[in-house]
Amino acid sequence: MIEALLNIRIPELWVTPVTEEFDVEVSCQIGGYSTKAGWGSVTMKGEDGILDLAINKIRDHPSVGGVTVKARQPGSITFIVDVVKCRACEVLMKAKAFMVFPVSIHNGRMKWLLITDNNPTVGKIFDDLEKCSCNVRIERVTSFGGKGILTERQEELIRVALSSGFFDFPRKIGTIELARKLGISVSTLSEVLRATQRRIFAEYLHS
Repeated sequence: MIEALLNIRIPELWVTPVTEEFDVEVSCQIGGYSTKAGWGSVTMKGEDGILDLAINKIRDHPSVGGVTVKARQPGSITFIVDVVKCRACEVLMKAKAFMVFPVSIHNGRMKWLLITDNNPTVGKIFDDLEKCSCNVRIERVTSFGGKGILTERQEELIRVALSSGFFDFPRKIGTIELARKLGISVSTLSEVLRATQRRIFAEYLHS
């Protein structure tokens, strides 16, 4: 398995003009994508007056269906944004890859850390994003298994889950079917998945 860090500018998505125009710090977690809409939980930090201007610009952007503010405090705002148009988001969310969140966004560019099976998969994601008029830079591709942060069993489980479409949006295989395919119980699958994801997140944040 490998990890790939992609640096992407998505011209049709709200994050691009907002973070290019305003001095704000943005991070988000994507909740999912469908043919009708996607959504993300976003935290934006900056001066209060600038945050107000940025929120208004987000609401008016053609890629956005709605914005729901969840929390507001001096210098920070957390909100849910419904995305109604983003071809690149669909490419990323449907790719055969496990994505590490949150996504950092600065000066119109998003950084996506992907855990996937091999270089051809990364190449396909790159090509598909370019077809959506995105500017893509691959900042690094490294061997993931070689880091020794996953046990053989955890890596095997992630490989099977990836190839079976467990991390796709929408999922191509459910928890019960995946557990049956692996020959383990649903509770064991959930436990191993949590431990594996925790190790991935810890390694990413540590690095």
